[in-house]
Amino acid sequence: MAKGTNAKNEVENIIRNAFGKNFLGIADKKIYVNADDGNGEMMNVAISLTCPKVPFTAGNQGNEDDIDFENMPTGGVATEFKPAEITQEETENIRKMLAELGL
Repeated sequence: MAKGTNAKNEVENIIRNAFGKNFLGIADKKIYVNADDGNGEMMNVAISLTCPKVPFTAGNQGNEDDIDFENMPTGGVATEFKPAEITQEETENIRKMLAELGL
């Protein structure tokens, strides 16, 4: 069993109980529920559960009131795309492959 499976199952059960008859089911690793759009129209909402590789602690010392969701740390996750740099060895390998393929 993958790490976090029990935790996700527990959260799934909480959501299932909270939404009751508006809990629609699970498909494509998403939990589907119905929710009122404010005018009586019911809308499907898909909820994706994951266990992050970098747990969120933000120095909150277990006190959820101290969590600042507006300024959450990225936990080392890249926030903007940076293309990988090709090494000299990789460039040489590509040149050799192209030559062997006659390209």
